[in-house]
Parts: sequence; C-alpha cells; structure tokens
Amino acid sequence: MKQKLLLVCILTTLQLQSSTISSLLNRLEKQPEYRYDVLNEAKSQLGEQSLKDKLMPTINAYASYEIFSSPNGLLPVPPNKLTKMLKDQTIGQPFSDNILREGIRFSWPLFIKSVDTLIEKAKLLHLAARDKKRLSLIQREAVVVGSVAQLHYLEALMRALKSKKSSILQTLRTTKVKVKEGRAPQSALFVLNSHINELNIAINMTNQKSNLLRSKIEILTGVHLTRSVPLRVRHRIRKGEIFALKPLKKRIAASKKGIQAADEAYYPSVVTKGNYTFSQADAYNNGNSLSESFGSVGIYVSMPVFDPSKNTASEKARVAYMQEKTNYLKVKHALKVQSIQLEEEITLLNKSIVLAQKSIGNQRRLLKIAKVSLNSKRITQEEYLRYEDNLANAKTTFYKAQAQKWQDIAKLGVIYGNDLRRIVK
Repeated sequence: MKQKLLLVCILTTLQLQSSTISSLLNRLEKQPEYRYDVLNEAKSQLGEQSLKDKLMPTINAYASYEIFSSPNGLLPVPPNKLTKMLKDQTIGQPFSDNILREGIRFSWPLFIKSVDTLIEKAKLLHLAARDKKRLSLIQREAVVVGSVAQLHYLEALMRALKSKKSSILQTLRTTKVKVKEGRAPQSALFVLNSHINELNIAINMTNQKSNLLRSKIEILTGVHLTRSVPLRVRHRIRKGEIFALKPLKKRIAASKKGIQAADEAYYPSVVTKGNYTFSQADAYNNGNSLSESFGSVGIYVSMPVFDPSKNTASEKARVAYMQEKTNYLKVKHALKVQSIQLEEEITLLNKSIVLAQKSIGNQRRLLKIAKVSLNSKRITQEEYLRYEDNLANAKTTFYKAQAQKWQDIAKLGVIYGNDLRRIVK
C-alpha cells in the first residue's frame, strides 16, 4: 500500500513538473468558465432562431366535448338549407346540447416587418456574444500569465530573502565568537537575531502570497503547481484594431436595429389563418346521430391605430442605444489611454531591468567589502546590515520589474485580442 501511495506521489509530481505555460493556457478551454461562455453564445444563437420561428407556420390539433344549456350549432347553416330542414323533421338538424369536436388550426405570418428587423438585431447580438467569448478567454489567459509572472517574482524574492538570511547567519556565527571572546557587545547578537526574525516573517508572508497565486491558477486551469513555470516571449503583440471594442460595436449596431424594430411596430402585419373542424352530436329535433365538417381560410391585415405602449417601447429602445454608445465611447477612451501607457511602461521597464541587473552586481561587491569592513571594525553592524538590505532591495526591484513587464504584455494582448498562446511559451 505504501509503495502504491509513493508511486502515485511520484507520478503526480512528474505531472506537475511537466506543466508549461502553454499547457496551462490550453487547459482554460476545458474549464467550466469557458463552457459557460460557449453556452452563452449558443443561447444568443437560439434567440435568433426563436425570432425566425415566429415567421414560420404553426399547426395545432384540438379536440373538445362541449355541453350547452340550449342547443348549439355544429356548424353555420345557410337560411335556405335551414328552411328545408324545418319542413322535414326526419332530417337531423345540426344542433345539439352535447357536441364532440375535432380539428386543426394553422397560422402563417406573411409579413411582420419588425420581426425581420429583430432577427437582424439578434444576429448582431450573436456575433457580439462570440467576440465576448473570445475576449473572456484571452482575459483569463492574461490572468494566468500575470499570476505565473507574479509567482516568478515571489520565488525570486524568496531566494533573495533566504540568501540574505544565510548571509546574516554567517555573520551571526562570527559575531558569537567575538562576543564570547569579549571583542563585541552582547547587543550585537540581539540586533542580528532581530533581523533574522524579521526575515522569517517576510519569508512566511511570501509563502502565503505564493499559495494564493497557486490557488488562483488552479481555479482557472485545474492544475495545482508546486512551483512556477518558465515564461519566454515567442512572438510580439500584434497591434491594430482594439479587439476589446468589437463586442461593444456590435451591441451598438444591435441597439440601432432595436430602435428600427420599435418604429416598425406601427407597420401593418399580414397573417393567413385557417381551421378545419369535424363535429359529432345527436340532433336536437329527432335524436339521430350526425356529423358535420366545417373549414375556413383567410388573410388578415392588422395595423395599430392607437397604442401608447409602442411609443414607450420606442423611447426605451432609443435610451438603450444611447447607453450602449456612451459605454462604447467611455471604454474606447480608457483602452486607448491604457494601451499607450502600457507600451511606454514596457519600454521603461526594459530600462529598469537593465539598470537593476547592474545594481545587483554593484551591491554584491559592496556587501563583500562591508563584511570585511565589519570584521576589521571599520563600520558598525547597523551599517553592514544596510548593505544586506540594499542587495535584497536591488534583487526585489529586478524581479518585480520582470513580473510587471509580463503583466503589461498580457494586458496589451487582451486589448488587441492576441491569443497569448501565440505570444508566450
């Protein structure tokens, strides 16, 4: 049993270690969030189909058994035919207290202008839902890439903190010897131990943040990472039309169609209707069983003359259009400003990364000198610890700039509709 558990752990570890950023991004299309977007698109397509169905013929079969307080007709009887029946009572007259009816009815709209326009509106909403599905997927890709980049930063920060702790522990060991020999005060140990305790707190907080990021990635991809995966640029971002505005544009066009459909509600509509009824009963005059059939078909034209609700519907459609247009202009302005800001920030971050690398090298050399100076008592312990802090801060600045650059690249990918599976590897 223990061997089986060990084997499962090993296989799980190998599986987790084999994860790449590409495999994580590919997993997004298998998660419930993506399936939900697919269902939303399918729902919008059904909305279009339901409007098309309104222009299709409908046929209904029916049956009824009716009981009347006085004899009722099985079918309309012309006066001349009824006169003959009255003269000859042996003829069963088509009237009865109890009538069994069976038949079919059909209706077929030949012309309803507003429905045609609403179908065009539904098509636009369907296309908007399709664009929204793609945009939502890219947004989730951006979250995964940004989270992995942030996880890179926290792991690098963890290494910097542990390196700093190791360096201070080395100094602590040397200081303990000096205190024992009387060449350093006891307070020097308290200062170093205090710094080590602060580092332990920082390490613990970094672990907490890393755990949150791994949980966030697992929620989106279904994969539990034990460590971050490599991130490299495969292709540059393709710029052009702001893709995030596409669904909004289609919604504006759909709102225009909504106004048009509301105005067209005043147009006349043409519908053809028909029915066929087969009735059975006992004639009320002589009790003989009889059956009759009756049918009709016609074309009906109707046009609203006065209906205040249609005016209200038209005004609501115009308000909805203005809302969509205003939202589009707001988002368009924000995304244009954001895209320019992100491009400028990436340029500045590239410079910061180069400068931070140089700073790390310089701080490493200064720390070595500071350790020698501390041993020879040319600097105080507090001054030495500042050099430790400076090196850790330089590393933090470097890795933080790298993480921020990846997050900015992911955000640009969302704005321009770039599938991040093409951008990163």
